[in-house]
Amino acid sequence: MLRALGYSHSDFDCLDPGRLCRGRERWIDSYPREDSPPLVRATISGATFSDDSARDARRGLRFSGLSPGAVMRALWPEAVIVAWCEEGPPRFVPHDAEGCEYYSTRETGGQLRAWHARWSMVCDDAAAIDQAIEGGADVFLLRADPPPEPEGTVTTMVDAPLADAYLDPPHQGGLPEELRALLFLLAGHRVGGSPVRNFQAAAIPDVLEACDTLVLMHQDKHGPCIGAYARAPFAGLEATLHGLALGAGALSVPFAIQPMLARWDRALWELRQDWDEATQGEYPVPPADDHASSWSRRGHRPAPQAEEEE
Repeated sequence: MLRALGYSHSDFDCLDPGRLCRGRERWIDSYPREDSPPLVRATISGATFSDDSARDARRGLRFSGLSPGAVMRALWPEAVIVAWCEEGPPRFVPHDAEGCEYYSTRETGGQLRAWHARWSMVCDDAAAIDQAIEGGADVFLLRADPPPEPEGTVTTMVDAPLADAYLDPPHQGGLPEELRALLFLLAGHRVGGSPVRNFQAAAIPDVLEACDTLVLMHQDKHGPCIGAYARAPFAGLEATLHGLALGAGALSVPFAIQPMLARWDRALWELRQDWDEATQGEYPVPPADDHASSWSRRGHRPAPQAEEEE
């Protein structure tokens, strides 16, 4: 089986966020909002498959051979990363979690009450990020490390960004209430079932006032993937992901739309068209038994960027 790392980079409108993975995840119906600040989104997922038809594809970031922590730390090696868990299992709260709050909810059609844990955690390395995800975290706040202050400079809480406030003694033990309230708007009205609704798109611009990048763990067909949101384009995204994929023995595949919505056979066909065997070697994905991918047999359709997985 071949492994691949797929990614897309596009504009994002919080008032018209579009679809997430069909049958797996949808956005929470949002509260009314008047403005929609210009944002960008990068979506990163993975897959394994045996040929360019991708009929047997298994989809999700882990199938690329890379963990979310490895990808995040490679893209933002110097960033301060804080994980947020809104509805995690109490028995799997990480040892380093801060500001832990236990609460119960009443579930329709199931057990009368279920207990959940809400907490934050500073993630120093890729292993800590992956541990936070195992404990139920699916929101990550990233902020670039501030430059060293000149000697004699005193930083006050008025000057400190919200996402870094956990470093200040008044807020030891968790994030400040202002930020927790914003995160509750983002992820506190989730709905289980299939498809799940974990995030409210209208809250993303407000959370980005407290950090440089917001990373959400979205759902792909067979596992989670990464959705990164920011106010400015992600510099060096393609080169970094290409290097990551190469190190993991995976093929780097760009997508015109989000990988969890798009067809892998189409993306592999398009990648083959631009493949230069003189400099890149033989195209690593073998053709299907019928010597044609399901996408190429369809011929050229108008506006292929709008094609989504059936």
